[in-house]
Amino acid sequence: MFDYRYALIRYVPDAIRMEPINIGIILQSIDRIDFRLNTQASKKGIIDTTTFKRWRGFLDEEILGDAIPLFQPEKTSLQFFSHLQELCDKTVILSRPLTVAREIDNFDQLLESLYQRLVAPPEPETPESANRPTGVFRQFAEDHKFLHRGMKRHAHVTIGNDRLWMAYRQMHNGAVFAMDKVEVAHRIGETSYEIERLPYIAHHLPRFVEAKIDDKPTEYCLLVDELKEPFTDQSKDEFDAMQEDLERAIEKIKTAGGRILRDRDAAKKLAEEIDQKLPISATSVAD
Repeated sequence: MFDYRYALIRYVPDAIRMEPINIGIILQSIDRIDFRLNTQASKKGIIDTTTFKRWRGFLDEEILGDAIPLFQPEKTSLQFFSHLQELCDKTVILSRPLTVAREIDNFDQLLESLYQRLVAPPEPETPESANRPTGVFRQFAEDHKFLHRGMKRHAHVTIGNDRLWMAYRQMHNGAVFAMDKVEVAHRIGETSYEIERLPYIAHHLPRFVEAKIDDKPTEYCLLVDELKEPFTDQSKDEFDAMQEDLERAIEKIKTAGGRILRDRDAAKKLAEEIDQKLPISATSVAD
């Protein structure tokens, strides 16, 4: 596992109301630090252009500029976040730094992933994405409140004290069930990361599927969207290579004992199976 630290860059339109808006993120590793701002924030009137330009210049100088040992802590240290926070005012602030662990050591993909999840405005789900296997499962899970009924999300698969990998979803009921996905998201970084981590999962999967956890059998599923066409600005050669990587990884998951689901009907059937196994919560009954 590779540990990173990140902090959100937040704009406060009204210091009295203190309702900050996420406009950027800073990511720090053992040997690198970088940041990304939402460039649409000023264009859409979220933050005035003058303030945005001033803070972008400040972050460029402090984070990406030459180190100034007499005035700055080491840029890859935890103290550097405190240093930046002290230089902020009531208009732009930093969140407290948080740690995130990843199986794959890819700084740029993680920065993109965190930015899209925590800063970028959500993109509406299109009819096409809703009909993909991942969209069908997600909608069913939301409608039937899987997370309220005990399903875990982005939690480590563990055997004893060993953390094997962080699964997209888990359920501990009559069996210990774990699943991951390869989703054709709006952004290539999300999809490529999910493909890239599959060989890592396949490496650990035999230990999981052959084990009994708390005397319960185990089961693993991989939900896969179809890669139909290149992403924006992706060459055909790169798209073909991505498809090849995906198919090779799927074969490794199969060989390791995983179940592969690649169409919407199979995704719906899986969701219905889970619905029957999860307890009915008080919230579900009330709704």
